[in-house]
Amino acid sequence: MEIFISLLGYAVLIMGIWDAYKYKLMSNKMSKLKSAKEHSRTFLNGSIIFKFLFLLYAWLKLNDNIVMWTCAFALYTLVEAWHTMYIHYPYKRRGLKNFKRPSMWKYFINSLLPNQIRKKL
Repeated sequence: MEIFISLLGYAVLIMGIWDAYKYKLMSNKMSKLKSAKEHSRTFLNGSIIFKFLFLLYAWLKLNDNIVMWTCAFALYTLVEAWHTMYIHYPYKRRGLKNFKRPSMWKYFINSLLPNQIRKKL
């Protein structure tokens, strides 16, 4: 039984690294294309909130280092992807002479709102 639990721990570690790697790939793709047009802000925000809550739960309840480190690593790459999306988001007035990117807080709140309510940034 101990061998099975150890193998399961390694499998969780490998899949956690793979989970973080997919967000790194997403960030690299946005940086390379210099556009975040094809990516969902709502998905990224939901993933960040889920990983943060999962990390908090793992820290308070599970006390399992493998789960905590994989969550922390995935959360780091998620925040990096979110920041890349913030930088390369196709803002409405981008390219104009007096363009000013909105604050991160305004961008975050706007991305949580439904399409009917949200304003075009």
